[in-house]
Amino acid sequence: MPDDLVQLFESDDGQLFVPPKKQVAATADDRLTASFQQIVDFVEKNDRLPELEAVDISEAGLAARLNSIRADAAKSEALQPIDSLGLLETPEAPESIDELFSDDTFGLFNGVGDDILRVKNVPVVQRASPEDIATRKRADNFDTFRAGFADTQASLRDRTAKLVRFTSVTQLKAGAYFVAGGQMLYVADIGEEKMVHGRMKSRIRAIYENGTESNLYLRSLSSQLYYDGYCVVTSDYNGELQLDAADTIAGHIYVLRSRNQDEKITTIKNLHKIGFTSTTVAERIKDAENDPTYLMAGVEVVDSYIITGDYNTQKVEHFIHRIFADVKVDLKIIDRSGQEYAPSEWYSVPLIAIEQAVNMLQNGDITEYKYDKDLEQLILRNA
Repeated sequence: MPDDLVQLFESDDGQLFVPPKKQVAATADDRLTASFQQIVDFVEKNDRLPELEAVDISEAGLAARLNSIRADAAKSEALQPIDSLGLLETPEAPESIDELFSDDTFGLFNGVGDDILRVKNVPVVQRASPEDIATRKRADNFDTFRAGFADTQASLRDRTAKLVRFTSVTQLKAGAYFVAGGQMLYVADIGEEKMVHGRMKSRIRAIYENGTESNLYLRSLSSQLYYDGYCVVTSDYNGELQLDAADTIAGHIYVLRSRNQDEKITTIKNLHKIGFTSTTVAERIKDAENDPTYLMAGVEVVDSYIITGDYNTQKVEHFIHRIFADVKVDLKIIDRSGQEYAPSEWYSVPLIAIEQAVNMLQNGDITEYKYDKDLEQLILRNA
């Protein structure tokens, strides 16, 4: 080789003649690991799981990705070595109340003493029994109500009154006006509670603007209003419910029933979604038909519980989910773009057991009970 070429190869410019190293293409395992690491980084930074309903699109994407990984046993197994936070572990029902509080990865119970929460205004669960079905008839003495409807409509037009979303059964009071299914109604009277099939229920006399009336259960009307109802309030209404002076509303625990008619869903006994929202239930479920979280279908609000108190708002939902962990239903749903999701928070549990759990949270007895899936009720832990 000529000396001048040797000198060229040995010079700094000689690197120009070295063929570049071929980049190794990322494998599917590498991509899976990298995508899961992004979820881990999010949890470590925010001390919580990403939420599918988050406003931030990137966070919602991480939540959808985590659900997809959890739904795939092979992917979950492959990621076990790097799942340092246990994000892919399936929670088991706690054996004791001590275990429930000790397994607190995200600090949900930090600073919580014996008075773990207070639940106010717990409503009665709606039952689809014949007694719940009330037919409308022509209203007696409708002329005595006609002027009230006219005045209320006038107040809405001149904006001395306004409509706000119905969010709580406590808003149902005699003398108040509401809009359900686009029709205005007036609550003329709320009867005394009576024992009906072992449960306390009260009837409402509802007068409708079209001249009809109905004598229906309070819980039946509240369920209609939860779905698409409004309250008529004065223009200076600030949105606060009439609670005790020391109470602050942390949010609502809601119980939903899916309207999805797929046989794989309709055949699941007592299928209910138990969730928590710091906004209103109506706001949370407004796009249920397009959300895999709600099985890509409309939902029926079966119950809503106002949660008050000064504590981490996630702990109530977390507590109930742990109690019913043994009856959590593993579902898979395909969204409109063909993406597969694994919706969470759906349980095969009867309404009476959910109400039982919330009532026990209210009086503090929950620490002494566990859920028996065979008996479908909460039983004493030492039984």
